[in-house]
Amino acid sequence: MTDNESRKETDQGQIAIARLLTASEVAKILGISKKTVNKLAREAKIGFVRVTERDRRFREEDVQKYIDTRSSCVHIDMKRAVSVSSAPRKGGEKTSRAKSCEAQVTGSLVEELKALCR
Repeated sequence: MTDNESRKETDQGQIAIARLLTASEVAKILGISKKTVNKLAREAKIGFVRVTERDRRFREEDVQKYIDTRSSCVHIDMKRAVSVSSAPRKGGEKTSRAKSCEAQVTGSLVEELKALCR
């Protein structure tokens, strides 16, 4: 990394250093835990600056780059939704023929029971 990458020159000719974020701040931005941020850094999925042997700081550009690489845009090709029809349920609505047959069987059973009770 060169000096030009980490520094920005302001209108007044002063050099401004980019703000570095802690793992906690990055975790809040991404909505994940601090532990996950450090895991992403170890796996080189997000760029960081090593401040000490144990401390890492993250540049805003690196966090934005990570967000951009993980973002996806969903494109829908269909102009309208197509309704899905499913097969009729088993044992659903009975036909009139089945109803009449059921009524005949039920009627004859009732008559047999009456005859037995007499």
